[in-house]
Amino acid sequence: FRSAVDPTTVAATVNLPAAAGVTGQIFVVKHSSASANTVTIDANGAETIDGATTLVLTARNSATVQSTGSAWVIL
Repeated sequence: FRSAVDPTTVAATVNLPAAAGVTGQIFVVKHSSASANTVTIDANGAETIDGATTLVLTARNSATVQSTGSAWVIL
């Protein structure tokens, strides 16, 4: 899964699916503008992304995460 998110006018959130349903899958999310608004990657329910429930991207940054089956890790 790859997604370029443009938060030019308002901050955006990308909700990850339950990690158990997509074990091993890789998701790439990119903040595609120079806007000061952020893109938040939100893990499902109580799941985490490297120990945190969310990951915030700022202008022009991206993150690649992979499901372990019970959580998400940043690659």
